[in-house]
Amino acid sequence: MTLCAGAKSPGVDRERNWLPASGPFSLYIRAYWAGSPILDGQWRPQLVKRVQ
Repeated sequence: MTLCAGAKSPGVDRERNWLPASGPFSLYIRAYWAGSPILDGQWRPQLVKRVQ
């Protein structure tokens, strides 16, 4: 899945996964009732890429 975050709409086709944000932005992942792979570092989230 691709998430888009920014002050301007990424376009009608991507607005479904758009997080309106302006200024400094931080991305956090919450893992409720995390299992062993998350707790011991075996699982890692996908990289976040900055695009223009």
